[in-house]
Amino acid sequence: MEPPAHQGWEQLWRRGASYGDVPEPEVVALASRLKRQDRSRVLDLGCGMGRHLLWLAGEGFVVWGCDVSPTALAACQRAIAGSGLPAGVLRAEMTCLPFRGEAFDAVVAWDVVFHSTVKGIVATVSGVRRSLRDGGLFLATFNSIESSDRQRARDAVAAGRGTELEPETYVVPGDALDKALPHHYATEREIRTRLLRGFRIVSMREYLREYEDARGKHRNAKWWVLAGKR
Repeated sequence: MEPPAHQGWEQLWRRGASYGDVPEPEVVALASRLKRQDRSRVLDLGCGMGRHLLWLAGEGFVVWGCDVSPTALAACQRAIAGSGLPAGVLRAEMTCLPFRGEAFDAVVAWDVVFHSTVKGIVATVSGVRRSLRDGGLFLATFNSIESSDRQRARDAVAAGRGTELEPETYVVPGDALDKALPHHYATEREIRTRLLRGFRIVSMREYLREYEDARGKHRNAKWWVLAGKR
C-alpha cells in the first residue's frame, strides 16, 4: 500500500531538504513562452518552499502554489511575506486539486508527479488537465526506467531494504533524502500512451546526470522533462 503522501513529504522538508532558489532552465523557457502568448496564470504543483513560485511571481505572473507539507508551506509563506510579491499557497494533495476548471494557463510540476503509483499519477494528470485552460501547458518531470536509481531500488528490494509497490514503483526508506517517497520509473511509451493521456506532448527530452554515490559507485540518473498541451 502506498504511504500517505503528506507523511513522506513532511518528513523530507523537516529533515532540511533544499533545492536552492535558482529556477530550472525549462521553467525559465516556459515563462518566456507564456509572456509571448500573453498568458499569466500559473500553478506551481508541489511548490515546496517556493523556488519556482517566487521566481514566477517576480516575473509578473499570477501564481498559486500547493503542497501537502505544512513545514514547506509555512516556509513558503514566510518567503512570500518577506519578498512582498503577490502569490498564494494552499495545502492540497496533488491527486485532488481543489481548483475550478480552466483556472490556469500553465502548471509546473518539477520532480513531483512521479512520487506516486501509476493510479496516483493518472489522477494527478487528470486534475492538472481540468485545471488548465484550453491550450494550457503542463511542464513535468518523470524518472526514466533506464536510470541507475531504478536498478538501485530493485537491488534494495531484493535485499529486503525496500518495497516494490507495483511494477516499477519503489520505496526505499533510508537510501537517500527522498527515497522514502514512492518513485515510479517510466518508459517513453508509458508516458505518451498512459501517464499523459489527454495531453499532446509538444516537447520531451531525456536528461542524464552522471555522478558517484557515497560509496564511490558510478551512477547515471536519467529523467524525462516534457511539456504537454491541453
